[in-house]
Amino acid sequence: MPLLDNPTLNVIQLGFGFFATFFAFNSQGFIEEAVIDSAADSGSINKHAGYYSLAIIYAVFTVANFAAAPIVDILTPKWAMVFGSCCYTIFQVGFLFLNEWYLYASSALLGFGASIIWTGQGSYLSQNCTKETTSRNSSMLWAMSESSLLGGGIFLFIVFTVQGAQDQIPSSTINILYSVFTVLSLISTVIFALLRAPSYPAVVDRKNYGKLVASTFKLMLTKKMILLAFVFAYTGIEQSFWTAIYPTCISFTKQLGNNTNALLALNAICTGFGQIAAGVFFGLLGDKSRKIGRDAIILCGTIVHLVVYALCYINFPQDSSLKKTDEMGGLIQPNLAIALIAGGLLGFGDAIWNTQIYSFLCDTFSKQSAQAFSLFKLYQSALSCAAFFYAPVLQLYWHLVILVVTSLFAACCFFYVERISRETSSIRDSYSFTDDKMAKLRGDVQYNINSNEIQNSE
Repeated sequence: MPLLDNPTLNVIQLGFGFFATFFAFNSQGFIEEAVIDSAADSGSINKHAGYYSLAIIYAVFTVANFAAAPIVDILTPKWAMVFGSCCYTIFQVGFLFLNEWYLYASSALLGFGASIIWTGQGSYLSQNCTKETTSRNSSMLWAMSESSLLGGGIFLFIVFTVQGAQDQIPSSTINILYSVFTVLSLISTVIFALLRAPSYPAVVDRKNYGKLVASTFKLMLTKKMILLAFVFAYTGIEQSFWTAIYPTCISFTKQLGNNTNALLALNAICTGFGQIAAGVFFGLLGDKSRKIGRDAIILCGTIVHLVVYALCYINFPQDSSLKKTDEMGGLIQPNLAIALIAGGLLGFGDAIWNTQIYSFLCDTFSKQSAQAFSLFKLYQSALSCAAFFYAPVLQLYWHLVILVVTSLFAACCFFYVERISRETSSIRDSYSFTDDKMAKLRGDVQYNINSNEIQNSE
C-alpha cells in the first residue's frame, strides 16, 4: 500500500509547479525596479515603467477574475494552469531584451494569466480534498508554493553578495538571472501539463457558458460572500504591504545598512521562512486544526499581524515608505534584526490567513470552487491594486492605521461567517441523521408487516 494516496500526490505535484513559477516571479519582483532603473539611465525605458507594469498587472488581474471561473471550468483546472504558466514565461522573457511596450503588453497578459492560474489552483485543490483533508492539503500546498520566497531570497542574496553591487545590477547578471527565471517558468508549465486527473472531479455543465458566468455573480451577492469580501480585501491590502511597501521601507531606511539589494534578499528569506513555518505547522496539525477551529487560528493570525504593525511603528521612520531617510523610527533607532523579525512574522501571519481561507472555501463551496476562488482573487487583487495606487502618497504610519482597522474588521467578518457555516453544517448533519433514523424505522415497520403476513398465511 503506498505511503501517500493519489489526492495527496496530486497536491504535492501542484505545489512543485507553483514553487517553480513563483521562485521565478517573486525573485524577479524584488529586482524589477533596480533592473528598470538601470535601463532607464540609457534612455531605453521610462524609469517609472515598473510601477506602470505593476498597476497594469493588478488591474487586468482584477477584471479578469470575473471571467476566470468559466474559463477554468471549460479548459479544466490542469490546462488552465498550463495556460497561466505560459503567460508568466512570456513576461519573464521580456527582460532579456527590455522594451517598454513589450513590458506593458506582457504585464496585461500576465494579469490575465494570473487570474486563470490561481483560480485553476483553487479548483484543482478542492477536487483533491475531502472535509478531513482540506486543512492539511491547503497548508501543505501553501508551504510548498511559498517556500519559493525562501529559495528565491537565498538565490538573490548569493548573487548580490558575490557581485558586491549596492544599487546597480550589471546587464550580464540581469541576463543570467532572467534566463534562470524563464527556464523555471517553462519547467512549471511542464509540471502542470503532467498533472493527473483530480481524484474527486466536479461535474460541470459546459453547454451553457452564460450560466457559468452568471453563477459567479450570483455567488458574489450571497450573504457569506459579501462578508468574505472584507476578509479577501484585507489579504489584498496586507499582501501589497509585505510584497512592496515593507521592502521599500527597509530599502529607504539608511540606518539599516548600505547594500539594499542584499537587505531585500534577507527580508525575502525571513518572509519565506515565516510562510513555510506556518504552512508546515498547520499541515502537521492536520485534523487537529479542525478541532481547534478556523476562527481560533484566524485570531492567532490577526494577533501576529497586529504585533508586526506595532514593530513597524516602533522601528521605521514615517517617511520610509516614500523616500530615503536618516530619521529615527517611531520610538527607537532603526534596527535590522527587528526589521527581519517583522518580515518573518508578516509571512507567518499571511500564511495563516490564506491557508484558512483556502480551507474554508474548499469546505463551503466545494461545488462552486472555481467561482469562489475567482471571487477571492478578484477582491484580493482589487485591493492590492488600490494599495499600490495610494502607496506613493501615504506615509508609513497611515498604512499601519489602514492595516490595523481592516485586519480587525476582517477577523470579525470571518468569525461570523465561520459561525453561520458551522450552524448550517450542524443542521444539515442533523437532518441527515434524522433521515437515516426514518429510513431504518420504515425498514423495521416493513419487516414486521412482512413477518405478520407470513405468519397469517401459515
